[in-house]
Amino acid sequence: MSLTLIDARARAEVLRQPVYEVDLDLSGDESFTATTRLRFAAEAGSTSFLDLQHARRVRVVLNGAELSDVYRDDQIHLTDLQADNEVVVEAEMPYVTDGDGMHRFVDPADGGVYIGCYGGMDVNRRVFACADQPDLKAPFTVTVTARPGWTVVSNGRAARDGDRWTFATTPPVATYLVSVCAGPFATRAWEHAGLPFAWHARASLAAALDRDLGGLQAVTEGAFDWYARTFDEPYPFDSYDQLFVPGHNWGAMECPGVVSFRDEMLPQGATPEALARGRAMVIAHEMAHMWFGDLVTFRWWEDTWLNESFADLMGFWVAGAVLEGANAFAEFEIGRKAGGYAADARPSTHPVAPRPEHVPDVDSAFNNFDPISYAKGNACLRQLSFWLGEDTFFAGVNAHLSGSRFGTATLDDFVTALASVTDRDVTGWVDAWLRTSGHDTLLAQREGDAVVLRREGSCPHRLRVSGYAVPATGAGPLLPAWEEVVDLGAEPVRLPAADLVLPNSTGDTFATVVLDGPSAETLRERLSDLPDAHHRAVAWAMLLDAARRGEVRSGEMLGLAERHLAGESDPVLLEHALRRLVVLLRAAESPDGLRDATERLARVALSVLSRVGLDGAAGESATDTVILTTHDGPLLRAWLEAGGPTGPLTPTQRWDALLRLAQLHELPEALLQRDVAADRSETGRLGALTVAAAHPTGSAKEEGLRRLLDAGASNREIAALARGVFDPERRDLVDPLLAEFLDGAVAVAARGQALGLVVGRATPAFRWRADQLALLDAALARPDLAPVLARTWADLAHDQRLLG
Repeated sequence: MSLTLIDARARAEVLRQPVYEVDLDLSGDESFTATTRLRFAAEAGSTSFLDLQHARRVRVVLNGAELSDVYRDDQIHLTDLQADNEVVVEAEMPYVTDGDGMHRFVDPADGGVYIGCYGGMDVNRRVFACADQPDLKAPFTVTVTARPGWTVVSNGRAARDGDRWTFATTPPVATYLVSVCAGPFATRAWEHAGLPFAWHARASLAAALDRDLGGLQAVTEGAFDWYARTFDEPYPFDSYDQLFVPGHNWGAMECPGVVSFRDEMLPQGATPEALARGRAMVIAHEMAHMWFGDLVTFRWWEDTWLNESFADLMGFWVAGAVLEGANAFAEFEIGRKAGGYAADARPSTHPVAPRPEHVPDVDSAFNNFDPISYAKGNACLRQLSFWLGEDTFFAGVNAHLSGSRFGTATLDDFVTALASVTDRDVTGWVDAWLRTSGHDTLLAQREGDAVVLRREGSCPHRLRVSGYAVPATGAGPLLPAWEEVVDLGAEPVRLPAADLVLPNSTGDTFATVVLDGPSAETLRERLSDLPDAHHRAVAWAMLLDAARRGEVRSGEMLGLAERHLAGESDPVLLEHALRRLVVLLRAAESPDGLRDATERLARVALSVLSRVGLDGAAGESATDTVILTTHDGPLLRAWLEAGGPTGPLTPTQRWDALLRLAQLHELPEALLQRDVAADRSETGRLGALTVAAAHPTGSAKEEGLRRLLDAGASNREIAALARGVFDPERRDLVDPLLAEFLDGAVAVAARGQALGLVVGRATPAFRWRADQLALLDAALARPDLAPVLARTWADLAHDQRLLG
């Protein structure tokens, strides 16, 4: 059952001043014991309820009296409450393998057992009894009984007595932000700014943690110091632990004082530069939540966007400030922002800031954890800071944080704080940008010796426009002619003409941009001659987005890649353009044309690698692309035997190369078994699963699909098996499995919200025929379809039809 807004508001009226003591016994193998002692005030004679899901052998004592038959429908029903109450709930709870609850993982490398509740929407009711809604914040005192040799981490400083861990009582925090992680972690602790800090990872990843520790500490301290300078409110908790954990459904989770990251972010072998750069953004993102989300929490899930949009903005902003030479906003333009544009163009779009009644329950809220709440919201807040000015923007942020510290707030509270520091119409801006769905189109048109910029839409835009001239000789880089910051509303704006006029050249607003004819022609011919890498990233993003809308064919994009990417040196641009082109080709090309298209892209990546002196992130991205797209089996075997073009392949690259060889039916069994024997890690275990399902035989595909749909498959196994089964170049083997997959995926998605998202993302994103889309339409009509899976499939069907 999904908690409704009506029930949450009713409970908040009754249950007041909650204080929790949560005791967890994690020493068992199959299940754990959770005991919640909750004290709260209420009106005498009133009724209320607590949330608890999948519990066994539940015992409830209310005000000293044991109750019976009060646990049903995932709730503990409490009646005849007193003015002051104490309820004790003891329950046996199952471990899970899907990340939604107390996740249990056995490390194949060394047999180490790791347990983790990473927090999140609807997760903690699977861990302990609670009033699981964001506005009922409370102090928590957590105690844990662990196995000998384990380290336990939670939301405060720990005191240990043998295998018994007691954590300092937290300030008031939301129930979904309580986290507990336990296992034989490798821990690296230090002190900064008078506080204890630590990074933790599985024991088998200790060497990788030590390899990256200097960079991890530098980013952590740099981000912490940036926030300390920027925010008036001091860091609100007593310690700061960060953990790489197995089985995480998200990139990371921002629980107060204890941030968990999926441990794929700490790879074995070597850490690619692109991963380290993205990881720094996530570190800064999650740390921003200590203020936006943890210190001040949204009242109901309709305002979760404010937490995520602000943290997403800060992740790029702060990582760009901390990492020397990084242009994080250029990376946002060509990478993450694309998801915002795509989501905002689908029928499933919604306002960045929906109203409470449009988020009637938690299932609806879960569907709002999407690129609109992250990428589009990020872009909107960035536009707001540009429109107000950075100093004014952060003055409003500080007024908001100080005014609602350790409490809850709404969008209206944030608007009031912003309005207190400016005379601009913040309410009008919010109504135009955040309360409506969709985005404007900015049209540039030639009129004589000028370019006129017009708006189709209703939002006020402040943006940079850059003009470039072709050199008189016709050769060499384009020459900057002018740059202007313009405010565009209902009235058009006249700008000087130039060979190329590039509106929104640094991505300060969120809008589709349509160039005037001469500028569009110049861009296609001279894209690689744009001297500013940020402007090139914006231009590539513009073209790739047009291809996503079906306005530029995939063949034309390949031609642009052949002309302009082979000589590109900016690693961020290369990484995201190549990655997005792989996705585009698989989604847009017919089965007959996909082989030739991917081979053309492989040749582009090989051209990148052929340049003398190319190394680092650019070389890594090009190598990845060749592995994913080439049909040259001997080349891949040579790279596996002797090393890739920029050095030894990483473990992830090795498994990707083995996967590609399996797809090509050119994988020697001896080569596979050598890697299986050499890599006993989780990466190796999952890689072997993927390779087994990738063999181009009907029996391998059928067995892979059976295991994918098995009720015991973990979140990571589902993703790994789907990657092997759904080879976009072997549709003769894959197409007969689609109906069975769609039918079985419905049952898998019923296990939980996050697993529904996992199986939704596992759905093949290759080109679907009309009869196959009819199968998808029939699946969408099923009454037992989980909302998150329905949203994912509807979006896939829309995207496919958009491509024609």
